[in-house]
Amino acid sequence: MKQGRTKDTLVLGFAMFAIFFGAGNLIFPPSIGINTGADVIPGILGMTLTGILFPMLAMYAVVNMGSDFVDLSRHINSWWHQMFRIIGLLIVLFGTIPRCGAVACETGMRGIFPDVPDWVNVAFLLVFFALAYFFASNRSKVIDMIGAYATPILLVALLIIVVLVFVMPIGAPTGGTVDNAFTYATLTAYNTGDIPTGLICAGIFLGSIKAKGYTEYKDQKSILVRAIGVAFIILVVVYGGLCWLGACGTPYFAPDMDSTALLNGLVQKLAGYGGIVVLAVAVVFACFTTAAGMIATASDWVLEWTRGKIPYRIIALVITAVIFLTAATGVSNVLAFSGPLFTLIFPMSVVMTVLGVCKRFVPNDGAWKGAVYVATIISAYDAFVVARANGLHSIATDGLDRLMSYIPLSDLGFDWLIPTVIGFVVGAAIYAAVKGKSAAEKS
Repeated sequence: MKQGRTKDTLVLGFAMFAIFFGAGNLIFPPSIGINTGADVIPGILGMTLTGILFPMLAMYAVVNMGSDFVDLSRHINSWWHQMFRIIGLLIVLFGTIPRCGAVACETGMRGIFPDVPDWVNVAFLLVFFALAYFFASNRSKVIDMIGAYATPILLVALLIIVVLVFVMPIGAPTGGTVDNAFTYATLTAYNTGDIPTGLICAGIFLGSIKAKGYTEYKDQKSILVRAIGVAFIILVVVYGGLCWLGACGTPYFAPDMDSTALLNGLVQKLAGYGGIVVLAVAVVFACFTTAAGMIATASDWVLEWTRGKIPYRIIALVITAVIFLTAATGVSNVLAFSGPLFTLIFPMSVVMTVLGVCKRFVPNDGAWKGAVYVATIISAYDAFVVARANGLHSIATDGLDRLMSYIPLSDLGFDWLIPTVIGFVVGAAIYAAVKGKSAAEKS
């Protein structure tokens, strides 16, 4: 057995936690807490299910199907992984990572120095993304660097807040605005959208494991599963603490207030200006670790597409430069573009995760094709609607909109779920029939 297995697992688990824990993950637990109030425990359980367990299972789905995402997606077709990565790259360039920089600047840096001139924003973003590039450019060590250097700072800042929540409580969980805390928290955490991140980032984690000398598939799977366990535990502690803080804040804050303002208000009530400084540090490092990890992941994809003809560090530099320019010139504009892309990629990510985890119960590749194709078709319509709402086009589809509204669960945003189940069954049946017919003809 390799001597450094425990250390490797911990470093990988810390990095996994840090990459998943973006700035948005700081914001939504207190919001769940203040709305669930006295029923915060069921709220924490629902949040854990879809906000933590599902994204972790997405990474497990990849390693359960093979050594990378290609092994999972080949059950759909030979090019699906490339399409998925193209959508993911566009979201990284023009959505999530520019927003990470903007949030680190506005909530992090300006949380400590609120009155600095505007030019400081650009200077901060330049330093922020330069450091993210420095981490990401070390292809073989990026996960180790995130896990060993950046994550401890993030984790200490978060744990200071979480410990204070219970040592110096601002009150007890009271009130609440929702009838079913578990359902509310489940749906709210589901919409944070970390499931695609699990599929996207699984490759870079597996690559880091291979680089440490674990050549056997069973060892790679074992290390990844243990690291998932480490990340899961940390996320439960941090999410749970922040959710509890929100539940204790019901006498002081309105449940419908802006989520960022709510988080700032709760932490200031808890620990004053010192708490705001600690929160700002946590925000900056939460954004930084996510940015560095996603830049490295996207650079790996482009390196593969160019077949190594363009050096990895040049690719990472170009990607970082595009993200910096996007963040510096206005994130609000690109969010209108990335929203439809996220709407498109999310349902297929959920379906691939479920099928990858439950591979023993998937009868054949036809089930994969039927389920994923149907989910993608429905989500393509949903992305079209989001694009229209964001002002990207003005094409009216009133008849189709009415038809789609009749699909069960469409009012909850799950219009793709029932058709996907039907696609799974029909796809499996067609595949079995065609395969049986082919076998009969050959005999």
